[in-house]
Amino acid sequence: MSEEIKPDNPAPVTPDPKKGHNKIQVNDIGEKGRASLKSRLIVAGILIALAVPCIVLGGWYWFGFVFAFLLIAIHEVIKAPQKPFRWYVYAFTYVSIISFVIWFLVKYNGRAWQKANDAGATFTPSLEGYFSKLDVSLYGIAVALGFYFFVAILHDDFTLADVCYFFTISILVALGFQALMFLRFYPTYIDVQAKTGNSTSPLFQFWTSSLLLIFVVLGTILNDTFAYFVGMFFGKHHMNERISPKKTWEGFWGGWILSTLFTTAFALIVDACGTPILPNLDINHWYWVVLIAMVLPLLGDLGDFSFSLIKRFFNFKDFGTILKAHGGVLDRADSLIFASIGASIIVVFINGGWDFFA
Repeated sequence: MSEEIKPDNPAPVTPDPKKGHNKIQVNDIGEKGRASLKSRLIVAGILIALAVPCIVLGGWYWFGFVFAFLLIAIHEVIKAPQKPFRWYVYAFTYVSIISFVIWFLVKYNGRAWQKANDAGATFTPSLEGYFSKLDVSLYGIAVALGFYFFVAILHDDFTLADVCYFFTISILVALGFQALMFLRFYPTYIDVQAKTGNSTSPLFQFWTSSLLLIFVVLGTILNDTFAYFVGMFFGKHHMNERISPKKTWEGFWGGWILSTLFTTAFALIVDACGTPILPNLDINHWYWVVLIAMVLPLLGDLGDFSFSLIKRFFNFKDFGTILKAHGGVLDRADSLIFASIGASIIVVFINGGWDFFA
């Protein structure tokens, strides 16, 4: 859920003499609020223009788009504590997060290369072939935990709080960015498994296989957008001023309800046009569609509050300035990170018959 613009002159609730009860008035966001809104809209338009072609084309286009923003996000991660660290802490954090994100690529293609080499066949790298679930190396997690504790033991300026922060945020960011790839590549994996061969339909390779990711991104962005505007114009009751002083309950309910309705409608409409998001996310399984559509805004809000908690702890406003009024990459991706992870897990469970031991 996006930060709402604080009105210059919050409109009070005044009595309506004709109706005998309170009349809802729209907040005046002021000149500063209008300038911020204009900047946000411009940057959002640029991001959409860059992201949409990469989402639809998929493959290495989407991989490259996500990877580029991942590098910026890692930079924001290591700068957030606002204190200097030794060069090898920076280097290890970059390497560990990147390795967590691309572990699926290394793991599957390594095995495929070995099989092809043994059989004397030609090996072609694949992004989609392994993506049956989210996957982060347990060995990598163990190494990361050991490294950060080792640094804390050697240097008294690298505290236990630093250990907990770097270890936790590394896994969280890595899972979030890997989930963004999973949501784009998983439909192709499902299609290939169903056909026991390669998908050859250009429509599926591009538009149809991108619908799951579009569904999740749409649900998250719509929640942010509706919560932003409803809270900006009608917000009066704060949710949690300690963590996020500008978020209101009016914005929360507006974002959740409207996002759920629009996202559900999107999924059912594309299915009615003959292109379901996934075999188990169609009109016949409308209850799963509604479940995910309802959960996405809640996970997005959890992500927003979680990253706001980090900012409050380190006492800064934004993770970066690369996106102008939107802040840094993590300021825009906070909701999407949590929503993507949650949606990925739910999709795997739905398609796996809710087998928690798979």
